[in-house]
Amino acid sequence: MATIASDLAAGQIAMVGEARHTYEHKAVFTNTVSRYTLKDGEKSIYIPKFGTINATDLADGEDMTNDQQLTITGTTHTTDEAGCKVIITKKLRQQLKADAYEAAGRVIGSAMGRKMDQDGLTLFSSVSAGLGSAGTVFTPGYWAAAVAQLMGQAEPVPEPYALLIHPYTLAPIVDYFTPLTNETQNLPPEFQSKILRNYWRGSDKLYKVPLFVDGNITINSNDDMYGCMYSRQAFIYVVGWEPENWIEEDKSMRGWEIGVVADYAMVEEDDSYARYMLFDAQAPTS
Repeated sequence: MATIASDLAAGQIAMVGEARHTYEHKAVFTNTVSRYTLKDGEKSIYIPKFGTINATDLADGEDMTNDQQLTITGTTHTTDEAGCKVIITKKLRQQLKADAYEAAGRVIGSAMGRKMDQDGLTLFSSVSAGLGSAGTVFTPGYWAAAVAQLMGQAEPVPEPYALLIHPYTLAPIVDYFTPLTNETQNLPPEFQSKILRNYWRGSDKLYKVPLFVDGNITINSNDDMYGCMYSRQAFIYVVGWEPENWIEEDKSMRGWEIGVVADYAMVEEDDSYARYMLFDAQAPTS
């Protein structure tokens, strides 16, 4: 009788290919907002803001009597820790074909970046004023309207601005500007070609405002998402300390702890400096 492979399965070594990683979306939020770092000995940060005063007409030869009073308001922000860790045992380190430390470092680093990004993105739904509604398709008109609202309100919002939305919400904008689905815009062919090549992924601007897409934005059960048009001063990234990683041997565990921790806060500093963008975020099919 012939000896077949299954007869000697216990003596065979399984081939393990190069380890693959689950890719993460790029964290965008912290790079588009104001950043403050706490110094040694500081537990919080206070950010003051002066109010306005009025100038009035004067009559020649008469004393100026309408003195104005300065006012100041402010906000105080503290930070909290967040982190994650994995344990690589000695047995795993010896048996894992890929570099266990490199793999673990990449995974926990991605997890920390996603956590911080999502903490900032959740602030969008708490913004008081905005555009769009559930099920609404995003168009350039809403983009322009948000810019006009920020610039035209009683206190003009300081530039620069940024628009941050989910990639699924972006698709109708691309369709609008390209002749594949809309041939009535009469836009120059070179402009349309640029849109198709670059797909509006942060380096391009419309109405002087750069567009950023972030797949970490949560899509709700109705396939809608909260994006935002905002000034850099609308939200604040307060840093107690930047993400720090460590490797520490645990002898009783017969392994090594690999972890990362950061101390930070994502806060809405000025509600009037932002406009939420509530729009449809269904996955494009054509």
